[in-house]
Amino acid sequence: MSSEWVVRVVSGLSVLGALVWIRLVVQIFRHRRVRFPRLETLPGDAPEGGWPTLAVAFAARNEAAMVGPATRSMLAQDYPGLQVFAVDDRSTDGTGAILDDLARDDPRLSVVHIETLPPGWLGKNNALQKATEGTSADWLLLTDADVVFAPGALRRALAYAVTRKLDHLTVAPDNLTESFGERVFLSMFSLGIALKAPPWQVIDPSRKASIGVGAFNLVRAEAFHGIGGFKRLALSVDEDMRIGQALKFAGYRPGLVMGRNQVSVRWQVGLGGMIRGLEKNFYAALDFSPVEVIAGAFGLTVAGVMPHVGLFVGPWWARLVCALGVASIAVVLHGAEGINGMRWYHALALPIGALACVAALIRSVFVTLKNGGVRWRDHLYPLAELKEHVRRRNVWLRELWLSTR
Repeated sequence: MSSEWVVRVVSGLSVLGALVWIRLVVQIFRHRRVRFPRLETLPGDAPEGGWPTLAVAFAARNEAAMVGPATRSMLAQDYPGLQVFAVDDRSTDGTGAILDDLARDDPRLSVVHIETLPPGWLGKNNALQKATEGTSADWLLLTDADVVFAPGALRRALAYAVTRKLDHLTVAPDNLTESFGERVFLSMFSLGIALKAPPWQVIDPSRKASIGVGAFNLVRAEAFHGIGGFKRLALSVDEDMRIGQALKFAGYRPGLVMGRNQVSVRWQVGLGGMIRGLEKNFYAALDFSPVEVIAGAFGLTVAGVMPHVGLFVGPWWARLVCALGVASIAVVLHGAEGINGMRWYHALALPIGALACVAALIRSVFVTLKNGGVRWRDHLYPLAELKEHVRRRNVWLRELWLSTR
């Protein structure tokens, strides 16, 4: 292989990666009238017809460190008639005791203790299903046991969802970060989500792009029960994304709001923590498909690394395109308004984030194959069973999509 040929291949891949970001900026400009507001800027006034009933549901397993502050932030909400359903899912630490103490002081909190996991269910999915079966509220907020809410967050979210006639509202949480490595990782991770599910496509009923996050999936109860709750997603490791996908495919109307300063979570600590934190999810999000894994690793490398390499390799025009690509990344990150601690200059270090994401993907695949399945919260879910669930779930999702076209 000649050095000239290598330069051509590297330069070509660099230009391809740069064009990904240039195209994204063009799309953002084309859809500039489509607004995705920040939750803190929305009014919290009662919608026409008054406040619908709301139940918050979350599962907790060995969350003693954060479940107290998170639950208190939920109970501190001034939403009228609020119900909170907490499920202690086989915890072996002080989680259950903390929740029981809080429930004694506040009758709005109901605690369910699960001792055994039924076959065919992931722990969290089973817990959330149990929680939602215990309420007749008009709206359900599916969240996590370590998410902290600012005062008034639920009022603003519900008012927006009802006023816009939404069935499902995702609030993108503020992932609290402390290190440069965490922010660079989240920069690449967030940009990857924007490429896979552009926000303007998420709210377009004719497009398949969908979104959902475990921190804040607000769902109209009628829509949630209309898709069977989590029954068809019982073994979906990425249940938060799949619930959003199922709702959209079933014809329900989604919405997206940014939750900076309103909905926050400390997801992982350090760059290493970020990589380890995707152990159970990354391979599962790609349907345990080797083809999807190869495509994902290739795409992350081309988009996240090659434009920067292309600044130093190839003809002048290719280097110019790469410079425009890196500048486009900076523009997108600047437009994110500091969400997850991201800043425009993190575009210069994006290859670090991209390679870390590739490492997280490879690690997720390796650990899953080594264990013969996904180990989550001290329970092993066999890979064969998960793959069969994915196959059946995807058939159902295709049928949902076709039924609403």
